[in-house]
Parts: sequence; structure tokens; C-alpha cells
Amino acid sequence: MRNMNTQLNVAATVNMESLTLLANEFRQQFDLSSEVIHERLNGRRFMFNRDGKENYPFDDWESTPGVEAVPMVPSGEVITVASTDSSCILLGETSDSSVYAVRAAVCFAQQGTVQGYFRIGPMVVHLSSKGSCGLPTKLEGYELRVALSDHLIAERIIRNTMEKRILASLLSFPQKMVVMADGSLKHPLDSYPELLFKDGDSGSSLIGISKTSAMVSSNKLSGVVSRAKGPSYASVEEGTIHTLLAKFARDGIVFRVDVARSRGRVPQTLGAVLSNDNFTAGYPESLRVAHHLSVFARSEDMALKAYITNRYELKQLRSFGLRRIALGGLSNSG
Repeated sequence: MRNMNTQLNVAATVNMESLTLLANEFRQQFDLSSEVIHERLNGRRFMFNRDGKENYPFDDWESTPGVEAVPMVPSGEVITVASTDSSCILLGETSDSSVYAVRAAVCFAQQGTVQGYFRIGPMVVHLSSKGSCGLPTKLEGYELRVALSDHLIAERIIRNTMEKRILASLLSFPQKMVVMADGSLKHPLDSYPELLFKDGDSGSSLIGISKTSAMVSSNKLSGVVSRAKGPSYASVEEGTIHTLLAKFARDGIVFRVDVARSRGRVPQTLGAVLSNDNFTAGYPESLRVAHHLSVFARSEDMALKAYITNRYELKQLRSFGLRRIALGGLSNSG
């Protein structure tokens, strides 16, 4: 802090009285909450953040008495597992709009092997206050305003729009399938229509598998499932979407699994996935392949930028890294 104060050169003549009052207010709040935090944290098993969201505890959380994992039994039913994933990248901006590229992939598995796939895209998507172009469903109202406010949110909304259309198409097939999506079916930014969760005539089920849910790393049930000797699951919340913590292999990682359209047959649905997909570290191979098929390589990023430059006769502006110039760096020495 002494180094920081020297480098920022805070003027001693500034009236600090109001800031001192503010600091005292925060200090009082800390003192009041310290005992409560102590009560909640004292002696607890704790996992420190390691610059990433996908941390997973090697050891178990505190034991949960009376709770056991439910074994996952292969159903033996021959059924197609259709897994979808997508990827979106920012290509560039004008003074009042942004241009993205999005691509999606669907991978099919049956009887333990991946049997085929197809890819959609890359598609060029243009977002501005006038609306969206290039998506199967146009963004409007609040969704458009949020997408225009932040590139990361925009990329997620674009991916979600693509995936909603693909999932709806897969679930409308007359052939019974297990349709899987990468991520939770309950994420607040992924506004899936309720129609996707209603049972259809084909009997197809919809599953969302999430690697990054805080539920996986912090829920005590994850330890119960992790200790199980084989594929198993534990129920977290029932409803239209049944949320579970599950692992698909004996030594596999525990994932959050959201199941919809299962007609109350969650064990049979999970058993069908176990019978017809293959698993790497407990993660479905069809989802893993769909992920790698959808991501953009650096060469593709450059090719897409060259394409839109030539196609739309763009005039390239030189640019610089705003964050580095604005914030600079603070040395820890001297």
C-alpha cells in the first residue's frame, strides 16, 4: 500500500474527512459481521480459488449423514444421443454496432460410439440498436439492449439463440432420442422457452450437463456421489426440470445434470445415456466432440475477418489495448 500511495501521488491537501467517515462505516460493518462470518466459517473445509471457475475438490466436504447416492444402471435400450454445443467470437465493431461469428455442432452417439455429426456455420451476426441480423430468431427489447451493453453477454445470448433453435428441431423429430446440451437448463441468461421442457409425442428427453456450476464444487452431495463405487447420482431439486449431481463413470468427475421431458423416468433416461454414449473422465464423448467441432481456431478467426473485410469493403482502423494504457502497471519493488 505504501508503494501504491507513492505511485498514485495522493495529495495531502485533500479533505479526507468524508472518506474517513466512510472508512469507519465499513470498519463498523466488518466488526459487526466478523462474529457471524466466524460462526459460519470456523473449522469448515475450504477450497481456495485458483484463478478459474472450474475447480473441483480432491477431498470431500463435510459428511452428509443419511444421504446415499443412487446407482446409475445402464438401460440396455438402443437410442440415439444427440449432443449440441456452440461457440461465438467477436469479429469487430463499428461506431454503433458489433459483428460476431457463431457456429454450432451436433454429435450423435449410439451403443457406446460416436456415429456422426453435422456443423452449422460459421454465421456472421450483426447487432445494433436497429436490431439483430444473422440469427434464426431476432433479438428484441431487453435481450437486445443487454447484448449491446457487453460483448461477453452478447456472445452467450447469440449462442443460446442458436442452441434453442437446434434443440427445438431435434426434439421435434418423430424418432425418440436423448438430446443433450452443454450447460444448465436453468441458467438465468439462457431463457429457454417452456415448450422445450414439455413432454412431446416422440418421448425424447432433454438433458443439460454443466461443468462450471457452483453446485458441483460446493454442494455436500457432490462428495456423496464422488465416493460412490460406480456411476451414480443424487437428486438436488425436482420439478419441471429435475436437477441432479451425477457421475457417469466409476472414477469420473461429478457434474450438474438438469433433466427435462423425462416423463418421471429419470433413472431410465440416465441409464439410456450410460448405455449409448462413451465417457472421458465421466464426460459424455458426444458433448466433447460437439465442443471441439464448434470452437473457432485462430486461423478461422483471421479468415472470417478477411472475408467480412472484402465482402463489405471495410476500412480497418488501427487500435490499441485500452485497459493496459488506462491502468498501466504497479511495480511491487522499490
